[in-house]
Amino acid sequence: MDSTEKQLTEMLLELQSRNISRIILESGVFGLILLVLFVGNFITLAIMLLNRQMRTIPNMFVVSLAVSDFALGLLTACPLSFPVLVLSRWPFDDATCQHQGFLAITLAIASIHTMTLMAFNRYFRILKPAVYRRYFTREKTTIMIILSWLYSMTASLPYLLSGHRMVFHPSKFFCYLQIDSGAFTAIVVTVYVGLPTCFIIFCYLRIYQFVLDHNRNLQRDETGGRAINVEEIKITRTLFAIVVVFNLCWTPLLIIDVVDTILGSWHFSREAYFAYSILGTMSSAINPMLYGALNKTFQREYFRLFRCVYCRSHLVVEPSLALEKDQEQ
Repeated sequence: MDSTEKQLTEMLLELQSRNISRIILESGVFGLILLVLFVGNFITLAIMLLNRQMRTIPNMFVVSLAVSDFALGLLTACPLSFPVLVLSRWPFDDATCQHQGFLAITLAIASIHTMTLMAFNRYFRILKPAVYRRYFTREKTTIMIILSWLYSMTASLPYLLSGHRMVFHPSKFFCYLQIDSGAFTAIVVTVYVGLPTCFIIFCYLRIYQFVLDHNRNLQRDETGGRAINVEEIKITRTLFAIVVVFNLCWTPLLIIDVVDTILGSWHFSREAYFAYSILGTMSSAINPMLYGALNKTFQREYFRLFRCVYCRSHLVVEPSLALEKDQEQ
């Protein structure tokens, strides 16, 4: 048994040695996050489906992000990782492990690439509106999103096709890359995460500088310069907040992976790896809250949807109550 297999065995024993209260606590925390994830992203997608006015170009990226977040919970976290916390073991076969590892990487990178397209969209909408209208039609935006998803699916293919296997990580309670995949991890971090993140930072810094210059020269803009649409600034602020929160959640994950890869072993405590998985899942649950907190249009649509559900429930209940009274008389 090599050192990595020994570490995995020790982590599995640590998972199995949890007492009942800890199992309930960890399963409850993870289950609550999954509930928020499902409800929030389902409502977001329902609003987009039911309200034509919400189907704007920027919201197409919101839909893509909601799909990746919802899929993360539906396909990997809820049916595969949650049972691990409850049962204290991996109850599935190796093929399911490979499936989970592939999907987890694909969906995480799809989210990063969607936010890169968001930044790209905001950059041209604020700084180059004439070019924006030429490149960001519904058809071209749809193609961009589809291509970004296809590109995300290629991230883990070299790893799997080269004969490497995903392994069940008991402390993270899901299947992920083997620790000896240093070269592959470096490629993923650089090409699929690092470069898009640099592009996102560049776009939002340029937007920030442009808006700052605009505010400083407001008088010049009022007398003939190009004014900035306030609504577009609000949309940009919302999308930027999504990027910031995503990076706050995922930066600790990247640090842990990079440190483990450099050291060639799983170096951190079980609590750190548990937080690793919690933060990754939480990043998919928190986006709908940001939409509601920062975007008044989303706030209005959330309240409208809740009112509709409330009214329909009363329309069903009240006639039934009236019928019961008639029967009693």
